[in-house]
Amino acid sequence: MTDSHGTIRIDLIGPLAIRDGAGRDITPKGAKNQGLVALLALSPGMRRPRRWIEDKLWSAFAPEQASASLRQALAKLRGTLGEAAAVIIADRGTVGFDPERVEVDLLEHEIDFDAPRELLEGLDVRDSEFEDWLRSERARYAARLEAGRPKPASGVLMRCRTDVHGGTTSSLIGELLANSIGENIAEQVRAWRQSGRHVDAVTDAAGDLEISCDLIDAEEGTRVFIRVVHIPSARILYSKLHLIADPQEILISTPALSAVVFEAADRALAMLPQTVEQSRPEARATMLSRLGLYRMFSFDPEGLREADSLMSQAYSIDQNGVYTAWRSLIRTIQMIELLEADPQALREEMLELNVKALTEGADNALVQALLAQVRVMALGDAHGGLDLAQQSVERNPTSGFGWLSLSVSQMLAGDNLRAIELSQKAREIARFSPFRQWWDLYHCIVCVACDKPQLAIEAGEAAARAAPHFRPAHRHLIALYAMEGQYDRALTAAQRLQKIEPGFTLDRFVNDDSYPVRTLRSKGMLEPVRSLL
Repeated sequence: MTDSHGTIRIDLIGPLAIRDGAGRDITPKGAKNQGLVALLALSPGMRRPRRWIEDKLWSAFAPEQASASLRQALAKLRGTLGEAAAVIIADRGTVGFDPERVEVDLLEHEIDFDAPRELLEGLDVRDSEFEDWLRSERARYAARLEAGRPKPASGVLMRCRTDVHGGTTSSLIGELLANSIGENIAEQVRAWRQSGRHVDAVTDAAGDLEISCDLIDAEEGTRVFIRVVHIPSARILYSKLHLIADPQEILISTPALSAVVFEAADRALAMLPQTVEQSRPEARATMLSRLGLYRMFSFDPEGLREADSLMSQAYSIDQNGVYTAWRSLIRTIQMIELLEADPQALREEMLELNVKALTEGADNALVQALLAQVRVMALGDAHGGLDLAQQSVERNPTSGFGWLSLSVSQMLAGDNLRAIELSQKAREIARFSPFRQWWDLYHCIVCVACDKPQLAIEAGEAAARAAPHFRPAHRHLIALYAMEGQYDRALTAAQRLQKIEPGFTLDRFVNDDSYPVRTLRSKGMLEPVRSLL
């Protein structure tokens, strides 16, 4: 409603109340008059046949007397509403409100679950038909309250199943694979795994997700058909046929196999909010955190602020330490990118979030990986980063996050060759991720630090292709192209950066010591860019 003149607002939660567009109380007197307002406000389209209304308010009266009583009630209601009386629309057969001029709290108001009130509190019309209608409406309202009331997170239940179709293949291969997928899911959402039950066992419909691995002997090794299925709806969230040439691939978690595990978990998590009931905190928190990741990996200033807000909302729904860890990393990125006016406040909050996340998620490999990266990026703490990163990859050797954090920790510790090896492994594992630019970027940075410019260019270009608005990729490409004498490509990269980074200039890139290209500056790679000024 754009014009408040001639409009009313009806409050049905608690005692019935009506206010006009100026906020004045124009609630009618008398239980029958208030009952008439309630009947219309809660009717489809806010309109009912006259006879239906008469039956609810004057069920013991003869039709003629009931019709007269309704006409009298309408006259009194128009008088009470005054200038807003035009909201009443009546003809010979029906009576109603104009929905364009009437607001109803029950239809638009966000319910206060901490102090819920009864629907039409204290209204006593003294007609059995009306009382039956009111009980029905109160029951519907109570059901809505219960359905929308925040519930404690009990966790997503995942069943891990394996079936061997002939041959001599050990079922342990499928059990380990399914368990690894479940582990990656459980790092990002509160979840529980139920493992080891064979497909031929008695059917048990309990659970949310089923992670199944069907093993088939092949000349080249063992083919495994992997599926992640939402049990209540039977929707397939992920499926893939993968060849395992040697069982050792499972035991040593090769990058190729880890990539399948990482992909399966990521796809299942992306689909989870669309399949699990929205009233469950796990679904709402996962939806918010996934949106937060998309905004975070943009490196856009407003996107990072929005990402922090989304992670904070996810945590308020489900107090999971992984959301706190993501917030610590977001604060680190904001601090390095110099996106906020008070970097010291960012640093203090980052440290506080770091400690809190480690307390809340001490046994979560993803939390350990994220906090290891924060230790390296923000604090320059190689030993602290190595300790957390090593714990992360030991706990979950199939996660691209863990190997990336170990790579940057090794880089800071001075083991360049090992850093490149680990970064490439992390990149291979995360190659199917919608956020793969993150791994491409850090492979670029590690290669820069290890004096591997061609490898750095390849990784930087991959990051820019995956996310054209990803600022750090373009920054590194400017310096790398210039260093290789490819000045035209360096200028093109600078022009792209000007379009996506307000205030960017090559002069600032080269001469502003606070500009976020620390690795490039320490390696002396900004000097060739001066020829472009």
